[in-house]
Amino acid sequence: MTISRLTPAQFRAEYEQRGWIGITLAKRWGKHPVSLSKIVNDPERAPHWDDAVRGLPKYKAKKE
Repeated sequence: MTISRLTPAQFRAEYEQRGWIGITLAKRWGKHPVSLSKIVNDPERAPHWDDAVRGLPKYKAKKE
């Protein structure tokens, strides 16, 4: 089974369509925002990151 790799733009679009932004996603995944940015922008990132972003739930911000 071959699943196509996400480009950096596709990766970003995947999490944004679920309501996430970089800062909230970095916090969820336990990453520093700069580290997440490096992952997102690396077209040769490890395949598990593509799997992870495809499996994200919808993000609903908590009301304060």
